[in-house]
Amino acid sequence: MWTIMQNRIQELIETLGLQPHPEGGYFAETYRAPQWINTENGNRSLATSIFFLLTSENISRFHQIKSDELWFYHEGSPLTVHVLSENGYKKLLVGPASGSGHFPQQMVPSGVIFGSTVDEPDSYSLVSCVVAPGFDFQDFKMFGEAALLELFPEEKAIIARMS
Repeated sequence: MWTIMQNRIQELIETLGLQPHPEGGYFAETYRAPQWINTENGNRSLATSIFFLLTSENISRFHQIKSDELWFYHEGSPLTVHVLSENGYKKLLVGPASGSGHFPQQMVPSGVIFGSTVDEPDSYSLVSCVVAPGFDFQDFKMFGEAALLELFPEEKAIIARMS
C-alpha cells in the first residue's frame, strides 16, 4: 500500500510542478492576483494561491505570515493545522467533512504561529492555500524550538514535535 502512496506522491509532485517548501512539504504557486493593495508591510498582491503537499514523513514547521490563509482539502489523508496564538494551542482539522471534526476548508488568521501534520501514517495530504493579502516571503517567519518555548512554555510537547 505504501508503494502505491509513494507513486501517487511522485505523480502529484511532477504533474503539479511542486517544489520543496522552506517550512516542509512541497508547493507550487498557482495564482497571484494582478491587483495590488497597500498594507502596513508594503504593497502586496490582493491574493495568492498555492497547491501544498505534505507527507506523513515530514511536517510543516511552525511559522507565521502576516495575512489570513484559507486551506482547502483536495485528496489523501486529512491533516491537522497546529495553531499557537495568544489564546494558546488549537487544532484546525482539514479534510473531508465528517463527524470527526474535519472540514474541507479552514482559516488560519494572520499573525498566529502555525504548522501542519498529516493525520494518517504512510500517507499524504494535498491542499490548496489562499492568502489575502497575497503571500510574500518578506512576511514569512520561521520559528525554532527555543523561541517558541519562550513564547509558549506550556505547549512544550507540541513545540518539540513541530520544531
